[in-house]
Amino acid sequence: MATQNEFMGSLCKICESVASTLDYTEALNILVENAAKYLGAKASSVRMLDRTGTALEIVATYGLSKTYLGKGPVEVEKSAIDKMALAGEIVQIRDVSRDERIQYPEEAEKEGIKSVLFLPLKYKGRAIGVLRIYMQKEHEFPKSEVNFISAVATQGAITIKNAQRYNRLKSFYEIGKTITSELKLPRVLELICQSAANDLKAIGASIMMLDPESGTLNVVSSVGLTESFLKKGSVEADKSIKSCLEGRPVVIEDAAADMRIQYPEQARKEGIKSIICVPLRLKEKVIGTLRVYTGYQYKKDEEDIEFLSILADFGTVAIENARLYEHIEKEYEELARDVWKWYDWGERAPRI
Repeated sequence: MATQNEFMGSLCKICESVASTLDYTEALNILVENAAKYLGAKASSVRMLDRTGTALEIVATYGLSKTYLGKGPVEVEKSAIDKMALAGEIVQIRDVSRDERIQYPEEAEKEGIKSVLFLPLKYKGRAIGVLRIYMQKEHEFPKSEVNFISAVATQGAITIKNAQRYNRLKSFYEIGKTITSELKLPRVLELICQSAANDLKAIGASIMMLDPESGTLNVVSSVGLTESFLKKGSVEADKSIKSCLEGRPVVIEDAAADMRIQYPEQARKEGIKSIICVPLRLKEKVIGTLRVYTGYQYKKDEEDIEFLSILADFGTVAIENARLYEHIEKEYEELARDVWKWYDWGERAPRI
C-alpha cells in the first residue's frame, strides 16, 4: 500500500505533467497513464458526457486495445454503473463477469479486465464524465487508492474545463484578429456563428438584426441551417423570444412546444430541440440577437451564456465598425468631389 508521501508525490507529479502542456488530449492522456501506473492497473480511461447527455465519449485512454475501444457506444441509460457515477457515486466492480450492471461483460473478459473502479468527473458540483480504472486481477480498491484516484478525477475535470476555456479564448482571438484585419462584415459574422455552433456542437447558429420600422428580425448571417428554415417566414420581434430583445439571454429547452417560438413546427422539421438566444447590444440598445440551435435538449450553463454573450459583443463591434467605415468612406468621397470643384479641375469629380 502506498504511503501518504508516495500518494502526494505521485499526485504532484501528475499535476505538474498536466500543467506543462496546453494540449487537451495530451494532458488527459498523461493523467490516465500516470493514474494507471501508480495503481499497477492494466488500463484507464476518461469518458466525457456528450452535449446530448445521453452518451459517454472516450476522450483519453491508456492500455486498452482498439478492439475494446470500438466495442460500441456507452449509452448512459444502458450503463447502470456509469449512471451511478454520473450521479456522484464511486463504484467498484470486483468481477466484471458476475456483475449484471456491466454493459459489455464479454468484451471486458476478452480484454483481460477483471475489476473496474468508476469515479465521477465533477466540476462545480456537476458531473461531466467518468474516470475508469481497469485491473487485470480481482481487486478491492482500498480507501487510500480511492482517495488518490478521486484527486486525479478532480484534476481531470479541471483539465477538461480549462481546455474548453482555452478553445474559447482561441475563438475570441481569431474573431478579434479578423475584425481588426479586414472590413468584410459578412466574414466576421459568419465566423461568430461558426464559433458558437462548433463550441456547443449545435445544428447551426444565426445573427438576426432588428428592423425598428417593421418590427421584424432579419437574418444577416447563419451557418448550418437549411434554406427552407431560413425562409420560413417573417420573424416578428414581439412573437419570437421577445424577452431576448429586452436585453436578457434566453434558453428555450423545448423549441417545438414553447409558446415563445413563432415557428415551432419548422423548428421540429429542422431537428431543433433547443434554442439559446443572447442579445446584441449597442450601448444600452438591443439591435439584434445571436441564436444557437441545438439538436439535443440543452440545459442552461452560465459559462456557455457568458461565451455566447462575448461573441454577441464581437458581432456588435463588427457591425458598428462597418457602419462607421461606410460613413467615413461616404464623407471622404464627398470631400474629394468638393475639392475637385473648388480647384476648377473640371465639371465632374473623378470616381473614387
